[in-house]
Amino acid sequence: MSTINPFEGTIYKIRYQVSKVVLPNSPSASSIPFVEYIKWQYFKNFTPNYPFSIDIQTRSGCNARCTFCGVGREENKIKGVMSDDLFHKIVDEALTFPLLQKINPFLLNDPLVDKKLEERIEYISRKKGKRRLPQVRLITNAGLMTEERAYRLLHSGLDELNISFHSIVPDVYEAMMTPLKFDKVMENVLKLVELRDRMRARKKPRINVWTVLTRPVERNLRNEKSYWKKLGVGFVARKLDNRANRTVEDARLGGRPMDLVQICPIPFWRAWVMWNGDMIMCCVDQERTNFLGNCAHRSMRDIWNDTAYQTLRQNWRTRNLDGLLCNRCKGS
Repeated sequence: MSTINPFEGTIYKIRYQVSKVVLPNSPSASSIPFVEYIKWQYFKNFTPNYPFSIDIQTRSGCNARCTFCGVGREENKIKGVMSDDLFHKIVDEALTFPLLQKINPFLLNDPLVDKKLEERIEYISRKKGKRRLPQVRLITNAGLMTEERAYRLLHSGLDELNISFHSIVPDVYEAMMTPLKFDKVMENVLKLVELRDRMRARKKPRINVWTVLTRPVERNLRNEKSYWKKLGVGFVARKLDNRANRTVEDARLGGRPMDLVQICPIPFWRAWVMWNGDMIMCCVDQERTNFLGNCAHRSMRDIWNDTAYQTLRQNWRTRNLDGLLCNRCKGS
């Protein structure tokens, strides 16, 4: 693998300084601040009466303890597996939303901890039929990606498969993604790509590598991009945030200071459902600090339009965030 180039990352430092002047800080939902700013301006004024994107935690748990992520450090975690009945209820309702863009069957977990994951994806694919939307997307660290599971995922109807892989430099990778081992996970990913090529399945699912812009990744960015491009794999470098978690922030992984998030379109267009049906405000609220409702016995649409959600959105419009987890959310 390539060694770190100390001169990489300059363009991102310049872009950071420019974005600080032009736009307020936004959450990590996009590495392009302007995109989040447009979403904010639109959705805060024209909030739909149902979400455009839904993340579903089919099972709690993750096989990694990444330094840039708060998952696994929860004090108020509830562990469990979503029942088939609840999963089908959520998907069936979601598919009645005319402009739904995405169903993501993972949340605050690695999706591969759910051994029924492929079956659940097949259910979504079967129910949506020939419709292009909603897209079904996964993000996994691929530590549990056996050849059999790779084959099943490639045949499941999945639209996009993103691999969370933080550096092609083995020492950097293992320091960031403990206790995963670089050689083993790289082997898993390469087998996935080889299987995709043998199946001639380059169009669907799209396979990308996602990384976070920590200091070592930024310094080696050109090599990272080049390596995955040669394999026909997309590459996305996302900005670093603190996941509203002091431990992550104190790790000082990035080369730029962290500032409080100033805009957040997330509560206006995205929904997040935990394994027991609890709807939370975003993907960093693993402690369930702001309970918005439970869709096990109510519809998501009713909860989306109910008082708790409306209050959260109004608090963001007026920047009245005292007492909310949002007031600890920082981005680089």
